[in-house]
Amino acid sequence: MKKVAILLLGTAVLTGCGSDDSGDSRASSSYIGAIEAVDANADTMTINSMPLSLASTRIELNGHNVTSNELAAGMQVDVEYDNDIAYEVDIDPEIVGMVTGVTSTTITVNGQTLDTTKDFTSNNFENKRVMLFGYAEQNGNWKINAAYEVGSIPVEDLYEGKITSIDKANNFFNIGTMKVDYSNARMDHEDLAELNNGVWVEIEGNFNIGFMANDVDVENELDLANAEVEGYVTTLNYEKTSMTLNGKTVVAITENTRFEDGLKEQLKVGSKVDVDLINNAGKLQASEIEFD
Repeated sequence: MKKVAILLLGTAVLTGCGSDDSGDSRASSSYIGAIEAVDANADTMTINSMPLSLASTRIELNGHNVTSNELAAGMQVDVEYDNDIAYEVDIDPEIVGMVTGVTSTTITVNGQTLDTTKDFTSNNFENKRVMLFGYAEQNGNWKINAAYEVGSIPVEDLYEGKITSIDKANNFFNIGTMKVDYSNARMDHEDLAELNNGVWVEIEGNFNIGFMANDVDVENELDLANAEVEGYVTTLNYEKTSMTLNGKTVVAITENTRFEDGLKEQLKVGSKVDVDLINNAGKLQASEIEFD
């Protein structure tokens, strides 16, 4: 699942959303964040306090077309919309895999025990494949906010995180304690050149004792430019001129950054925000930060 997103912050921009055979095109805004609600009767979903019609929406998960019945509150989505109509929705789980353990505060998937913000013990997830949605703290630990069964959709095992060590001679790297074999992974030349300690990657493949990757994508933060993204501040420097979102994306804050529903002085680690992101000389910059 190649993503241009993470669970972060945002801003709406106009982008070309494609054209049909007649040459018509439409402008749309891009938002990356969690679904707040789904109304099956009205055929709508709500993101960022905006109800959007799903009547003619193309919805995808892992490249497969799915119906709006697959959408649920808490899922991370990448949405193209305009005039209260969603044109495209990509469901973007951070982690997919078999559940081997659940407690009131953790869930174990792909051999990794992850912290949860809610109790999933009553969901009967053990020995089932699930999609997990959440964000990473600065130390790399995950906070899982939502979990749903994969069902019959053909989705490979999936994991995201920062490379903590790498052995290029033997085509292995680690994301924390998870060992990843990328010897047979699909990678373009750019991703292969950028594969180093400290970069954030998304891997797809099969987990057994270790993770056998079929696909490795190195995240390019500038893919988030000109999008509105929702998420959590995980680091913030003393001067409040730089913050990290969801443990992975560094964003500059300047004298031109606007603040809504709060003041710059109120920004702190743990703040949930919507951030409008722009590309300023090859670096992500917040044009607007809205407190959630």
